[in-house]
Amino acid sequence: MNLETGQGENLRRVRSMLGISQTELSQLLGASLISVARWERGDSEPSTETVAKIERLYAEAIAGRRPELSQAVASHTFASRGARSRARALPLFDDAAMTKTVLTTERQLPLIERLKSSSLWGNGATALANIFADHTSASATLETPSHGSISAGKNTYTYDAHTYHTKVPPQGIAEVVKQYLPEGGIVLDPFAGSGMTGVAARALGYDVILNELSPAASFIADRFTRRIDPKLFAAGVRAVCEATESVRRDLYGTHCRECGKAAELQYTVWSYRVKCPSCAEEFVLWDHCRSYGRTVREHKILSEFPCPCCKTVVKKSRLARTVPVPVLVGYKCCRKVQVEHPPSPQDLENIKRIELSPPLADGFYPTLPLPDGMNLGQPKRHGLTSVDLFYTPRNLSAMSHIWQAIHHVADPELAGYLGFIFTSLYQRVTRLSEFRFWGGSGNTANFNVPYISNEANVFATFERKAKTIQDHLETTAARYDGRCVVHTGSATDLKFIPDSSIDLVFTDPPFGANINYSEMNILWESWLGSFTDNQSEAIVNKHQGKNAQAYGDLMQQSLEECHRVLRPGHWMLLVFMNSSQEIWEQLRRAIAGARFTLEKMDIFDKQHGTFKQFVSENTAGADLILHCRKEDGPVSQAADCASGSDEEAVAQFLRQRVGHLPTLPYLHVTRQEELDFRTLYSEWLATGLLGNGRVCNFSAFRILVSRYLDNKSQ
Repeated sequence: MNLETGQGENLRRVRSMLGISQTELSQLLGASLISVARWERGDSEPSTETVAKIERLYAEAIAGRRPELSQAVASHTFASRGARSRARALPLFDDAAMTKTVLTTERQLPLIERLKSSSLWGNGATALANIFADHTSASATLETPSHGSISAGKNTYTYDAHTYHTKVPPQGIAEVVKQYLPEGGIVLDPFAGSGMTGVAARALGYDVILNELSPAASFIADRFTRRIDPKLFAAGVRAVCEATESVRRDLYGTHCRECGKAAELQYTVWSYRVKCPSCAEEFVLWDHCRSYGRTVREHKILSEFPCPCCKTVVKKSRLARTVPVPVLVGYKCCRKVQVEHPPSPQDLENIKRIELSPPLADGFYPTLPLPDGMNLGQPKRHGLTSVDLFYTPRNLSAMSHIWQAIHHVADPELAGYLGFIFTSLYQRVTRLSEFRFWGGSGNTANFNVPYISNEANVFATFERKAKTIQDHLETTAARYDGRCVVHTGSATDLKFIPDSSIDLVFTDPPFGANINYSEMNILWESWLGSFTDNQSEAIVNKHQGKNAQAYGDLMQQSLEECHRVLRPGHWMLLVFMNSSQEIWEQLRRAIAGARFTLEKMDIFDKQHGTFKQFVSENTAGADLILHCRKEDGPVSQAADCASGSDEEAVAQFLRQRVGHLPTLPYLHVTRQEELDFRTLYSEWLATGLLGNGRVCNFSAFRILVSRYLDNKSQ
């Protein structure tokens, strides 16, 4: 293969020789379709490891061998969703004797009390001592920053197993860790979140320490980095489903409109009644705001439409809400496909009955009042003043009975994994789940009560998520080696780790005000019964009295602890992105104040490819990875920004940039290609933040780039 040509040409050549599509190539490479499209066009370059995969595919093609897609995908350490055999039903409910032994008649202790002692989870104290005893000398590391950007897709069983507000794909982390610690060592993630650094390290056979402030995130990380016999896991799922079978029929029973037999609701769509601001007449929003295209992906909920009463064009976002009403149900019975109908009188009567007297499992659901917060005001304005009100009475009843069954599971590890399924449901079974024509529901990094919501069948969703988690247990988790310790505590105080004992720090720290983790985790933590102490949460949040300066101070304290525990000459890698100049300045100050030198910045492409991310005006670009080396000299100070204006700096950046400007490949919608400001902004930051280069807000950057290109075209 001619390696001097661009990788785009090489990719097209490989596809042509193998006779495969871009989608099939993305699956063979373990990448997203959007990344393959970008690479082929030359918008970005694949990582060193991906280039090696391309070379191997080329060799296969030269030898006349066409890779078997399912086998190639399944062989990946982090297997893709494409590897699932559709002929196999999951979970594997094939051991009735094992299922009968799962539940006890006694109520067990709360999950967190069963899974951790003090601040360490499981046998963390013993594992920690053994890890340090086995790593008394420093592991080999790089003398200079690694070469090549990192690109890692999210379409893996592990990534999908459990939602979290932000996650770095573990295969991308693994690629970085291997570069910096080619012979192994101890990895630390002080802001561990859902534990993806632990997943990556264990898959490599490395030892890893995860620190996380949130008890809920610590629980998720602990489950992600452990493993259990998939058959025992399946038996636990079956036991919970059998214990709640009668409640399930009562809550979600309906009848088939085609054959008249009993059926089960898969979801119910709820729409607010709203009032027109012009004529004050009230109407059901669902009846008047839909637009249907040729395919389901082109169906829309309109943001503007004529009022059915006075014909004035109204904006959906400005309509006053009154009460939500059920408008559509979906079920599957005698037809091969799922069907939708308006709710029947029986459906409406069942909803009314449950609302008047919900069959709750007493003592197994939270009633925590919602505190004030940055992301909590909108739900409270729409009546969701406590956590239980985030659910319809039907779904709260279902959740309470599943939670009760989990608390009758005798084995604490199995109970933990069943709780892992339970927490994976998150927003998708709440009133916050926005209806989408193409199905499913998203888990967003904020709380927002939509005008039209999707009430998913909790039991069906529980089973579906169990399948995804079992996929993870049978693929990635089955290959785990090395040891993992999970600790709940602040990154500003890592006293449980000795000085100069860590070989690599890899972390994805909080991004300023982007995500309010302690607020977003309240939904999990109210069920788990353990809450984040947000006093040391590194965040910009007026309700906590923290501005950018306070955020920078807490970040510096955390990075100083990273400096203390890291071995001399070793590396700290930060994955970060923000659209605020002020936050970038605070991060640069924190890095310098903690005695790290920022030696390189490049793009860590998580291969985002959703339409929303492309069209949002407020979301900055691909994440950056900051390569920081430990200094042992005196504390340095962050340099002031270079002189000159932002406009001059942006113009200079564009003049010196090599190659054509990146554009957005809209793969699933009909839309004209546009300049990809986000990728360009990431490149700008990577050049500007090194040394004393200037940076500016993303919104200002867009304006300056557009102005420069307009002037150039004249």
